[in-house]
Amino acid sequence: MEPQVAVVDAFKTTYRFADAFTALGAGVIQVQSTPRLLPGVPPVDPSKFTHYLVNDGDLDRLLDELADLKPRAVLPARESGVELADELSERLGLPSNGTALSRARRDKYLQIERLKAQGVPAMRQLRTDDEAELRAWHETLAGTAVVKPLRSVGGEGVTFCDSPDESAAALSSLLHRGNVLGERNTHVVAQQYLVGAEYIVNTVSCDGLHHVTDVWSTDRITANAVRDLVVAQVLLRSDDPTVHELVPYAHSVLDALGIRYGAAHLEIKLTPDGPRLIEAGARPSGLPYYVAEAVGEGQFEWSADAYLRPERFRARAGEDYRRRSAFAWAALASPVSGRLVRYRALDEVRRLESFRDMTLQVRPGDRIVPTTWDMEYPATLTFSHPVEAVLRRDLNTLRFLDGTGMYEVQEDPGPSPERV
Repeated sequence: MEPQVAVVDAFKTTYRFADAFTALGAGVIQVQSTPRLLPGVPPVDPSKFTHYLVNDGDLDRLLDELADLKPRAVLPARESGVELADELSERLGLPSNGTALSRARRDKYLQIERLKAQGVPAMRQLRTDDEAELRAWHETLAGTAVVKPLRSVGGEGVTFCDSPDESAAALSSLLHRGNVLGERNTHVVAQQYLVGAEYIVNTVSCDGLHHVTDVWSTDRITANAVRDLVVAQVLLRSDDPTVHELVPYAHSVLDALGIRYGAAHLEIKLTPDGPRLIEAGARPSGLPYYVAEAVGEGQFEWSADAYLRPERFRARAGEDYRRRSAFAWAALASPVSGRLVRYRALDEVRRLESFRDMTLQVRPGDRIVPTTWDMEYPATLTFSHPVEAVLRRDLNTLRFLDGTGMYEVQEDPGPSPERV
């Protein structure tokens, strides 16, 4: 009988999880964490999985069904699956991060407090649902605050606030609103705005042994009233001096959050006082889809080794990854709203020397809005070139081509009025 591995919420690009385990001769069980698919998730391709289980709220029944299939591991593919994977793996006696720190791995406030308790340098912050409390805290901050939901993804609801009034307004707009994960915001976290360059450190762990699979620098712009809108991420060489400064801190974050098994995605700023965590996810990033091509293997492949071939993982852990060529992910950032007629400069983008591929999220005829977070990118792109200077030149040219002149739009008439 082939080994089985259960993956919670393997949707869209995380199908590559299924491919990585299948390549090692394992069957993959899909566990859906909610009775209905979350907003924005397309229909699932059942051919990727040997079995498909759904959590309808009866956890004991789900555990019995899963136990009958005898999986070697249960792991999350998306943020929505982290806590369920922790509980299922722990109760089945499988390699697990356990449930004791599950909330800290999901709640943006608790994870920073956990770092402080473990002696890991971290930012100032406040968890609140009270405008007066938030105003008073911001007064003591004497700087910019970042107000955001406790539990969400993709930059949803992240607001940069220069004054107590702006922080209070952000709280009011977020409180009791549903988020992309189908949860309601009962509180927000307000955090000190960290000044410095931002990086992504992606890792995989096996019984407490950590391996860095890839590190990216993040390019941000100020646009559409968003101070730090992500528009590109560039894969760094593993021998970049910045990587060596980030890795020890990343390991301390993993240890503090109890991440002993599986993939993790860490967003870290390199401030004048040293590295500081922005937030962590105990699941793969959205970047392994590209890493396998740029490096040869990423979090999916290393996770398959961690759970199915731990001896091989331990023998290779700590090796530097080798970047085959300079590689970047990028996005267009719309400044306009209305009905998109056409993009005016996509042919020029495609002619850029390092251009590799483009995916249109908004097509002609669709409604387009000003980009304020990840789910509002009109298009995403990839670039690759043996010479990094060429790639970075093309990323700068992309920013020059993007803007109001990129988009031909018609005013959106909205829904037709009801007949009397």
